[in-house]
Amino acid sequence: MTEFSRIEEFIQSYADNISKVLGLDVTILDEQGIRVSGTGYYQELIGLPAPEGSFFRMILQTGQPGMIFDMKKNESQCGNCKFLQQCRELATIGFPVHKREKTVGVIGIIGFSPEQKEKMLHHSEKWMPFLQHTSSLIEHKLLELDAEREKSCNIQEEMPQASVHPVYFAQLIGAETGLRDVIAKAKKVTNSISTVLIRGESGTGKELLAKAIHCESGRSRQPFVAVNCAAIPETLLESELFGYEGGAFTGSRREGKPGKFELAHKGTIFLDEVGDIPLSLQPKLLRVLQEKTVDRVGGIKTLGVDVRVIAATHRDLESMVREGTFREDLYYRLNVIPLRLKPLRERTEDIALYLRHFLYRYGTLLQKGRLELEAQLVQRLQAYEWPGNIRQLENAVEYMVNMAEGQVIGNEELPEYLLFEDEPRIVGSSDLGLEKLVADYERSILQRYLNAGKYGQDKAAIANELQISLSTLYRKMEKYGLEKG
Repeated sequence: MTEFSRIEEFIQSYADNISKVLGLDVTILDEQGIRVSGTGYYQELIGLPAPEGSFFRMILQTGQPGMIFDMKKNESQCGNCKFLQQCRELATIGFPVHKREKTVGVIGIIGFSPEQKEKMLHHSEKWMPFLQHTSSLIEHKLLELDAEREKSCNIQEEMPQASVHPVYFAQLIGAETGLRDVIAKAKKVTNSISTVLIRGESGTGKELLAKAIHCESGRSRQPFVAVNCAAIPETLLESELFGYEGGAFTGSRREGKPGKFELAHKGTIFLDEVGDIPLSLQPKLLRVLQEKTVDRVGGIKTLGVDVRVIAATHRDLESMVREGTFREDLYYRLNVIPLRLKPLRERTEDIALYLRHFLYRYGTLLQKGRLELEAQLVQRLQAYEWPGNIRQLENAVEYMVNMAEGQVIGNEELPEYLLFEDEPRIVGSSDLGLEKLVADYERSILQRYLNAGKYGQDKAAIANELQISLSTLYRKMEKYGLEKG
């Protein structure tokens, strides 16, 4: 049994995803040179050995990556392959997969057409870092399985378990376009002790970036603890973050409870919506960041914690500091490494990538097969501003896949709020002014959020998602005659 025989389904799924996003074919070989996954032409060759003397066999032997953009001229790398004359590949890039410094496989991307070759040549400097991260992901999966096996065998020195599904920079969609500069900065601080503050609107992927920083760091085998500071009632937030001793307050556990900082010891804590932490708690958070110690509610003993802090917010902290609702000293302690995620409307080149990714995901989950969007619809969706960013786009694609009856999705599968029915009415109707059109649109958005099952009629969560106060939400619901529930 080879290393890859334990994760065949995982690596085939990952190969399919890469191929879908890059528009290139992908193949993966195990340590014996057997093709264990593949897309396109290579999907039919799964289970068969790669030719002796081939490029990928050479990578298995040397453990070194390589790239070829003219198979016939690279005799040193392909000359011994008995299928050289029949080879249809125009460009190939291969990278070894290591596990604890041992080469256990190869992952490669291949271009068969002149257009694919040109794409690979144009982005040649980016392929090796991408494949390196892909290789790391596979290695991480193998090490996870090792740890689980050791744990089931009652081995005392068991490997610490990661508390988050691995996310790597190479997996972040838009890494080569809108996210390139952000990821370049994030890579420099993966192993830093400095606090990272991720800025961006709701739905831009702040938590995903935080997970990638954690998983690429030396703390990746330790806990990743995420806390949404806006979702926890103010009266409970202190005990949730810092823990409490038994009997500290009415209803508390007799044995007490560790806080999120304690649970994240040796790992990473992600403080989402840190701008919503009440002013009364901010001095205590500042002390944790400065002293690396926590005091439980009702406790008399100070506890030391070794935690990497990554915070995120959509709020304008600078304005809050000027208004006195956010401490200036805490702001500077959090804003050591600022990273800003742009909204989708500022990186429209990424919209097509997300559309393909989510089409594949939900086409697979909902067993609808391979789906595609009409070209006109893609252009329309790229022109939309996506106020809810990636989260909204994902929800729209999930809706369309559910509604799809064939393999090609058109306008008739769009969610109602994306039908753009107002456009012809604006031209041809004199009875609909701007105020009425805006009101109709606002009402439709509120109705959609109120009907969404994911919120369970939780008005506070809806208000937070829409970045308005709860009182404003109720006022608008009353204005439009919407059910308060």
